[in-house]
Amino acid sequence: MIPSRTFLRNCATQNNRLLPSELEDWLMVYFEDEPYEDFYDAYTLEGLVCLFCDNYANGLLDITITDPITRLRERYEGLKDLIFDLRVDIAYLTEQCNRYEDLLKEHHLL
Repeated sequence: MIPSRTFLRNCATQNNRLLPSELEDWLMVYFEDEPYEDFYDAYTLEGLVCLFCDNYANGLLDITITDPITRLRERYEGLKDLIFDLRVDIAYLTEQCNRYEDLLKEHHLL
């Protein structure tokens, strides 16, 4: 789910958080894309919006919006890292699957 401005405003209002326009703009850019389809659900997004509102209110959040090319590069690097992590997971799970398959064959269960 990619949030709309209405969703962001509702999250802030329902949770008694302030959402200045510059933070709202930053959140729209921050959530402009998902790592993969349907990564965020509404509950998760609501928690993240509250967290970002709190961090902003406490002066702990840099809301500088980078240019689109820099954002694309960062997204590319993030996706590249995600693909690498998923390949490692796939290799591990394949190894485990083969191990269990061999174990089942040993006991004539497969």
